[in-house]
Amino acid sequence: MDVLRSIARIIVRYRIPFGILTLFLLVVSIYGIQNLQFETDLYKELPQNLQSIKDYQILQNEFQGGDNVIIIVKISNIEEGGVYDIRDPRVIDSVYKLEQKLKEHPYVSQTFSIADVFMQSLGRLPRNEAEVKFVLNALPEDVRNQLVSSDYTMTLIAVTISRDKNQRTLTQVYRDIQRDIEDTNFPKNVEVAQTGSIGITYRILTLLQSDLNKTMAIAFVMVIFLLIYFYRSPVRALIPLTPLAFGVTMTLGFMGLAGIPLGITTTTVGAMIVGMGIDYGVHLTNRYYEERKKGRSIEDSAEEAIAETGKALLGAALTTIAGFAALGFSVLPALQRLGFVLIVGLSLAALNAVIITPAVIMLEEDLMKLIRGHSEIPEIRAHSGFLAQIFSVLGRSIKNHPKTYLTAVILLTLLFTYGITQITTEVRMDKMLPEGIPEIQAINDVNNEFGGMDEVDVIVQADDVRNPVIVRDIYRFEKSVLADSYYNNVFEGDSIADTVIKDYGYIPEDKKKINKALEDSNLVTDDYSMTLVRFKGNFMGTSQEDFNRIMRYFEEESSNANFPPGVSVRVTGDSYINYVLNELTNRDIPRISTYGTLFVVLIVLLLFRSPKTSMAMILPMFLGAFWTLGFMGLARIPFDQTLAGVISMIVGLGVDYGMHLTHRFKEEMDGGNPHPIVTAVESVGPGILVGALTTAGGFLALLFGSLTPIHNFGKALAFGIFASMTAAYLVTPSLLQLFYGKEIKRGGGEK
Repeated sequence: MDVLRSIARIIVRYRIPFGILTLFLLVVSIYGIQNLQFETDLYKELPQNLQSIKDYQILQNEFQGGDNVIIIVKISNIEEGGVYDIRDPRVIDSVYKLEQKLKEHPYVSQTFSIADVFMQSLGRLPRNEAEVKFVLNALPEDVRNQLVSSDYTMTLIAVTISRDKNQRTLTQVYRDIQRDIEDTNFPKNVEVAQTGSIGITYRILTLLQSDLNKTMAIAFVMVIFLLIYFYRSPVRALIPLTPLAFGVTMTLGFMGLAGIPLGITTTTVGAMIVGMGIDYGVHLTNRYYEERKKGRSIEDSAEEAIAETGKALLGAALTTIAGFAALGFSVLPALQRLGFVLIVGLSLAALNAVIITPAVIMLEEDLMKLIRGHSEIPEIRAHSGFLAQIFSVLGRSIKNHPKTYLTAVILLTLLFTYGITQITTEVRMDKMLPEGIPEIQAINDVNNEFGGMDEVDVIVQADDVRNPVIVRDIYRFEKSVLADSYYNNVFEGDSIADTVIKDYGYIPEDKKKINKALEDSNLVTDDYSMTLVRFKGNFMGTSQEDFNRIMRYFEEESSNANFPPGVSVRVTGDSYINYVLNELTNRDIPRISTYGTLFVVLIVLLLFRSPKTSMAMILPMFLGAFWTLGFMGLARIPFDQTLAGVISMIVGLGVDYGMHLTHRFKEEMDGGNPHPIVTAVESVGPGILVGALTTAGGFLALLFGSLTPIHNFGKALAFGIFASMTAAYLVTPSLLQLFYGKEIKRGGGEK
C-alpha cells in the first residue's frame, strides 16, 4: 500500500512534532481523569423505554419506593460480662437509641424494629427480661419469627431510605448509618452490621474504585515483566509500553471529559486496553528489530515496520473494533457504553503505537549510540534462542503435516462441545460480591434466620382503586400468593385490603369508609389511581434457576389475576428488576455474538477479497470463541451483564492472530519465498506469542479484582486469547499450506 508507506515516511520525519502534540493531549487527558464518576445504580443499566422500567419509576416516584438498609444485631460471642440473649433489655434499649439516631436523618423515611413492638404494646421499653418474654410470647408465631431468630441470638432493624441516586449521596448515607451504629453503645458480645441495597451497593462502589486501580497496576506490572524477558532490556521493554500508557490515560481522560461513568462493565476498561493495546506496539517493535537485524538503517527500519506491519495492524484494529461495535446493538446501556469506550480506547492505543513507538524506538537507539560511542543492533529473545527454535520446528512440522494438526483441532473442539451445554447466567447484585464480605454475610443471616427481606411489588392501576370490588380482588390476589409460599418463598404480604380489614374487620361496600381507612396509607397514590400489593420473602438468596421461577410465578399470577376489565396488574420492585436484567442479558448474548461475528467476517472479506485466505483467518476466530464458551460451561462461569459481549470481543480479538500470520505468508509468497509458511510462523509466531501473553496478562490482572463479574471476565477473556492464539498457530498455517501448497511448489503465488 503506497499510502501507508507515504504515511510512514511522514510519521518518521515529523516524529518530534507528533510527539509534542501527543504530550499536549496527555495533559488534557490527565485533567479529564479527575472528573471520572462511578455508577452503581442497577436501574441505569437498563433501557428506559421498557414498561418494567417505567413501572419501577412509578414505584420510586409515586410510592416513595427507596433503598432499604437492614441492620443486623446479633450475639457474636459469649464472653463473660456481656449479654447472651437478644431479649436482654439492654439490647432492646440500644436498638431503640439507634433507631432514634437514624430517624434524625432527612433521607430516612421509615424504620421498624423489635423496640417498636414494645413501644406499641407497653408504651415504653421493657425494664426486665420477663416483660420482654411476655410481649414476644403474646405475638403470633409468624410475626415473632420476623423479629427475632429462633435461638434468640439475632434481631434486625429495617430502614427505608429515600435519596438521590448518585455516588455522593450513597456514600453519605452509608457512612452516616455506620457512624450511628458505632456511636450507639451496644452491650458487650453484640455485633452490629448493615446490609441491604445501600450496604451492598456501597460495597460494590468501593470495590469498583479499588479494582480499577489494582487491576490496571497489576496489568502493567505483568506486561512489563513479559516485555523485559522478550526484549532482554528494561529500556527496550518501555518502547511498546510508552504508547500504551498514553493510550490508557487518554481513554480514561476521554471518559471523564465525556461524562461516561465507570460501572460494573466499564471498570474493566483500563486492564483491557493494557492487555489489548500492547499488541500493536509489540508487533511494530518486533518488525523494527527484524529489519535492523537485516542491516537496515534506523529510519528505514522504522519506515518499513510502520508500512508493512501497519497493513496487518490496520486490519487487526478494524476487526477488533468491528467485534466491539456489536456491543452497540445491546439493549443494555452499560454494554453500549463499554463498546463505545473500547472502540475509542483501542483506536487511541493503535494511533499512539504507530506515532509514538517509532519516536521512542529511534530515540532509544540514538541514546544508546551516544552512550556506547557506536551503533549496536539490538538482539531480542523473540528472534533467537530456544523460542526461535520452537517456532522454526512448528513451522516446518505444519508445512509437512497440515492435516494432522487439523485433526488435533477437531478432537479438542469435541471436548469443549460438552461444556457449552453447562452454561448459565447470573446478574443479581448481591452475587457480584465475594462471600466473605460483611454485607453478604449479613444478608445470608437475614435469609437464613428471617426468611429474607427481599421485596416484590405488584402495581394495581384503575380509575379508582377504592372501588370495593377492586379492594376485594386485591385481597383475594394477596391471599392466593401467600397460600403458595412453599413455592414462591413469600412470608409476608401487605395491601390496602389489609388496611381496610384492620379498621373494619371486613371490606365494606361503602366507598367512603374505604377512603377513610386509606387516608394515611402509603400504598396508594394521591389520586387513588394506583396501589401496591407488597410481598416480602427470600427471592435473591435462591439459586438463579429458582429466582427466575419465582419471578415468572409473579408475572403469571399478575397476568391471570381476576380483576374487573380496565384494571392493570404489573410486577415491579428491585428483585423483579434483577430478573428483567437477566432476561435482557440472555437475549443480548446471541444478538451481540451474531452481529460481532458478521461484522468481523465482512471486514476480513473486504480487506482480503479471497475466500480461501479469509477462511484461514476466520476459522481460528470461530474456534477461539467456541472453545471459550465450552470453558465457561466447564469452569462454571455464568454469563452476566459484563460477559454478555465476551464472545463478540473474542471474535474481534481472535481474528488478529490469523491475520498477522496470513499477511506475512502472503508477503513472503508474493516475494518468491519457497517456504512462506515456515518463514511466517518463524517471524510472526514469536510476536503473536508476546502479544497474546501480554494481552492475556492484562486480562488475568482482572483476577485480582474483588468483584465476581470482573474476576470471571478476566478468566473468560484470558482463556479466549490463548484459545484464539492456539487455534491460529494450528489452523491458519495448516489451511494456507493446503490451499496454496501446489502454487508454492510451482513457484507461483496468488497476487
